[in-house]
Amino acid sequence: MKVWLPYTRGGSGSDVFTRMLVDGLRRRDIDTVEQPFAHRLQYAPWLLGRVPPPPGTDLTLANSWNGFAFKRSGIPLVTIEHLFVLDPALSAYRSFAQGVFHKTLVAHFERASQRVSDVQVAVSRYTADAHHRVLGDPRPQVILNGIDTTFFTPHDQPKPTVSGRAVRLLFVGNLTHRKGVDMIAPIMQALGDGFELRYAVGLRTTDALASLPNATSLGRLDHDQVRNAYRDADLLLFPTRLEGLPLVAMEAMACGTPVIASNSSSLPEVIRDGVTGRLCAQDDTAAFANAIRELCADPENLRRMGEAAREDAVARFDLERMVGEYVDLFESL
Repeated sequence: MKVWLPYTRGGSGSDVFTRMLVDGLRRRDIDTVEQPFAHRLQYAPWLLGRVPPPPGTDLTLANSWNGFAFKRSGIPLVTIEHLFVLDPALSAYRSFAQGVFHKTLVAHFERASQRVSDVQVAVSRYTADAHHRVLGDPRPQVILNGIDTTFFTPHDQPKPTVSGRAVRLLFVGNLTHRKGVDMIAPIMQALGDGFELRYAVGLRTTDALASLPNATSLGRLDHDQVRNAYRDADLLLFPTRLEGLPLVAMEAMACGTPVIASNSSSLPEVIRDGVTGRLCAQDDTAAFANAIRELCADPENLRRMGEAAREDAVARFDLERMVGEYVDLFESL
């Protein structure tokens, strides 16, 4: 079997997903051709319509935004919905220009891909449901994203107890309104002394938290550095408003770090409230601060939660499980 994965670079989790899937397929001796294109072509994907598939291609896997451009006669097409931008819940967290782009061009792209796809996949139940509510049948098949749980692992030694020292919170992601960056400063101010935040600035945003006194920027992190940041943190702070499926939360859990997140979109599919982290009312600064204080007031419970997070990540989000589900789908086509 030969699989073609053409995509436009987006500086987001979908790029990370593509690289992980390519590596996973190749480990299974599946001939896989990864072909990235310039980010600007996401605005005019029809220009990719004449790109020839690699000789001998048996199946094409592409993003739902541009999948229609890669449909070729006699070659099955699978398209993936990572974050459904036509979801009405997203409207409050995008600019006017983004709204126009999504409602006009992207809506056209999504419907075109839906018409020509042999199968559409969504990365979470939430994403599949949102896609179905707006675009109708067929509802996408759900294949949860996976992470490398052999790479994202806890430290060899247990984390030191939070008693008698500052609690280390971590934020990883693009510093955008959708990710809840505007929530971070009020949460840290509500927590006050005894809590410090370390944060990465994401793949495509600048530092918007530089003036926060109890916060330290880690800059842009490579793969090893982000793993170390997860391992060193006591909690991942993740006040995002909407996620297709949050790789960051899954990676932190695999490193034994519980997650404090919004009870919205696909987050309940990842975090088990009170077991592997806490789910807080969206946009509720006090709820986030209170949840963090409560967890850190009971170091033994925090330790057990970290162990449960690791166990859950291995059982539910392992990369090889995800790759196997895609291989089964490809073989069925």
